Amino acid sequence: MNIIQSLMTRYLFLILFALVLFPLIPAIYYSPLLFNKVLYDPEEIEDIWKREAAQLAGQEGEVIHHRLQSIKNKYPKAEVFWINGSGESKFIGNRSADIPENWTFTDSLVFMEESKFHVDTFLQNKDPQNIYTITELIGNDPRQGVMVLQVPITDTNLGSISLYEDFPFVIFFISISGAFLLISWFFFFNIRKRLVRLQFAMSVTGDEGIPDEVVIRKMDEIGRLEGAFNEMINQLKCSRERGKKEENLRKQLIANISHDLRTPLTVMRQHVYSAKKYPTSSAEIESLQIVENKLDDMDKMINNLLSYTLLSAGKHPIDMRDTDILDEVRKVIAEWYPIFEEYRFEIDIDLPEKSLIWKVDSIWFKSILDNLIQNVTRHARSGRYIGIQTVERHGSTFIVIKDKGDGFGQESEDKGAGIGLSIVSLMMKEMNLDWEISTSSEGTSIYLGMKT
Repeated sequence: MNIIQSLMTRYLFLILFALVLFPLIPAIYYSPLLFNKVLYDPEEIEDIWKREAAQLAGQEGEVIHHRLQSIKNKYPKAEVFWINGSGESKFIGNRSADIPENWTFTDSLVFMEESKFHVDTFLQNKDPQNIYTITELIGNDPRQGVMVLQVPITDTNLGSISLYEDFPFVIFFISISGAFLLISWFFFFNIRKRLVRLQFAMSVTGDEGIPDEVVIRKMDEIGRLEGAFNEMINQLKCSRERGKKEENLRKQLIANISHDLRTPLTVMRQHVYSAKKYPTSSAEIESLQIVENKLDDMDKMINNLLSYTLLSAGKHPIDMRDTDILDEVRKVIAEWYPIFEEYRFEIDIDLPEKSLIWKVDSIWFKSILDNLIQNVTRHARSGRYIGIQTVERHGSTFIVIKDKGDGFGQESEDKGAGIGLSIVSLMMKEMNLDWEISTSSEGTSIYLGMKT
């Protein structure tokens, strides 16, 4: 991934931009004011002015004029003049038009009072034409005169006080800050938008139950995440395709095996039937009967195998209707009764006369009972007992099928691959029924009921 396209790099550029930009805003805005002017320090000027006024005590006019000229040379932007004891204005350099040539004592006192600079007044008026004026008595003696220095406020650092309340600067600063916030918001909004789009793509599934791929627009961290998501989708699709092929192959294999097994079973049945018609001894009749029984077992196993294949593929027809379950149980028991008597089972049937209505497929439910009773006759035959009753469990009526065999943990010579119980499990799930097995060495109880 290109480092320039990285979100981390772009975020660091954004922060660096902010750290550099904000300190530069005042400097950029005020650069014409700060770099093109030499600002005087009023405190420094006032100290020099007071010191010179004290040192000029008793000096002649020519000396005073010379000393003030040196101050004028140091501060060329300042206007310097003095008023002698006779009230005459003595200018250092060009004469100012608004300064009178002759003064009375009262005029000079009024001028000194009015020329005092007040910072609070300057901040309230904000008049850039204000003049900073310093007046001092020469030698602290009114008879010697008054020396005056005037500098425009904009040429002193007192003018910088107004910079902090400069309205154009406030607008400029807010504009730059707003632009930065807008850029930052757009940066994170774009990240959030892409993440939400990816989340939506993950939560919405397509026709095959798998989310669709997303379009990669940028090869940054989120782009790499989108690429990994697309790769995962491709792997899921390939896995789903392989699973379908394997499932179809398995179903086809089971169907072929079932068909291939039925053909020799039919031939074997015919030969057994022919041999039983002309038996030569009782031992042969018994052997043929055993072979016939095994053929019946194999036929049932093949039927179960086909049923399981259809159920797992969702192609076994189902017709859910309100059905009297106890009536169906009685019908199944009646069909199995001769076999119970043949194996000399103790039959304990305790079913109430009232109806018990469940919404089931009657054919499926009969198949469930046949599989469970067949398990009893094959694997719990040693107990010589079968009981079918109704019990109350979890607030509902359950049907329980009991035997007194050795339990599921014991091996049986007739034990198969467990397809019968797998069929029961699938059928119970499809009909929204609940079932539970309780088994031990003293017997097994299987409970059938409606889910609450």
